[in-house]
Amino acid sequence: MDTFVDSSWYYFRYTDPQNPLRPFERSQADHWMPVDVYIGGKEHAVMHLYYARFLSHFCRDQGMVSHRQQVERRNAYYGPEPVQRDTGSQLQVTWEKMSKSKHNGLDPQEVVQQYGIDTMRLYLLYAAPPEQDILWDVKTDAIPGVLRWQARLWGLVTKLRAAREGPETPNPSVLNKRERSEAKKIWENKNYAITQVTGHFTEDFLFNAAISRLMGLTNTLSQASSRVVLHSVEFEEALASLCVMAAPMCPHLASELWAGLSQVRNPLGSVLSGKGSVLQQPWPSVDSEYLQTPDTLQLSVRINNKVCGSLSVPREVAQDAQKVQELVLNSPLGARLLSERVIKKAILSPRTALINFLVDE
Repeated sequence: MDTFVDSSWYYFRYTDPQNPLRPFERSQADHWMPVDVYIGGKEHAVMHLYYARFLSHFCRDQGMVSHRQQVERRNAYYGPEPVQRDTGSQLQVTWEKMSKSKHNGLDPQEVVQQYGIDTMRLYLLYAAPPEQDILWDVKTDAIPGVLRWQARLWGLVTKLRAAREGPETPNPSVLNKRERSEAKKIWENKNYAITQVTGHFTEDFLFNAAISRLMGLTNTLSQASSRVVLHSVEFEEALASLCVMAAPMCPHLASELWAGLSQVRNPLGSVLSGKGSVLQQPWPSVDSEYLQTPDTLQLSVRINNKVCGSLSVPREVAQDAQKVQELVLNSPLGARLLSERVIKKAILSPRTALINFLVDE
């Protein structure tokens, strides 16, 4: 029979693939179905899903399953129609996509053999969101960027293990004010990453954005001072959360990283005391204290890269450069330092909570 017939009910068979007596057991199909989200191109939306939906309705009418719809949410992506820039007239475009039937696909096995399946998977997820095409060129920035990130993850686990194997016993109480502030920033970045990555995994499915956020948390941890690495539970828990969140996308690497974390001496928190592999760990949750964060934050104000003070700004506008600039200029601090100066540019960094005014001397 035509492959479209098979592809119209394979999702049921996946729920009970070893059944020798019938296509599938109803209890298995009802347990796993319907599919949470289906991502496909326009040929899937107008052909395959029609047939699959018909088969799903048929199976429901025959009493084989309890639901009619096989998919709860469909994301079908249609590229914008190309037009001529000057006239706006529509262009006729001819192209040929990769297809099994056309035998014109590129085998990723070369990349897998050279870099491993985790790198291959991260490359595919990081190169573009689902609605965009990927230019299949492993010499682009995506592969080197993914490789650098994996190396940095490995380096962070090595750094923590080395710090805890020294003669000094970890003790958070010995951290000074600056180091406690640094640890708090790690804690905030960890909770922010958990919030963002969880949303990307469960709501918008922007896995490239999830990887970018994990890279951001990696950057924060990479900047931690040696005493914060040794004495703070925040660094330890943030690194553990980072490994757990990376595991669905690079399970082999994450398993190796977790094995290393599990051998860290003198752990300060309970996260590293959990048994089992990284894939058996609970998904990180946002700390309740983070959810009770005040509605304002302290924004560092710089003029020509020199710290000149700080200002409390509403958290909801802290990422809006224009609004933050207006708040600073209308504050006593701004009136005193900037009212009579020509501002060439204002650079806002939401991640580090600072704004830098470049002015004429």
